[in-house]
Amino acid sequence: MYRPNKFCTIRRSGGKTDVYGQPVSGLTFRERCAVVRLEVRNAKSSVRADTSASRGSARERETPHAIILLGPFTAGRIDDIIDVGGVLLRIMSLEQRFDIDGRMDHYEITCSYWGRA
Repeated sequence: MYRPNKFCTIRRSGGKTDVYGQPVSGLTFRERCAVVRLEVRNAKSSVRADTSASRGSARERETPHAIILLGPFTAGRIDDIIDVGGVLLRIMSLEQRFDIDGRMDHYEITCSYWGRA
């Protein structure tokens, strides 16, 4: 059963990309959402150019598991940016979830870290 517990802001991907190939945001929608899991951490990642002798590494933020529930009439789509509590996430997948009667109940989205608002 879907019970929204937070407000989120969805920035629609305009269908265009910037010079880095990232989607450029268009319209903005505010709607209710339910946060299932939102984990943002600072993880060590290897720098491939320096991995030989010096074992160079970098620190980068990542969201290994971000699961958000959106209502059945959501404006969110894949590649849109969603702002949840000041954390910007990019929608990577959008799955329909049904109740026990077979009716569409909500969408479960998985996200990757995009930045801070």
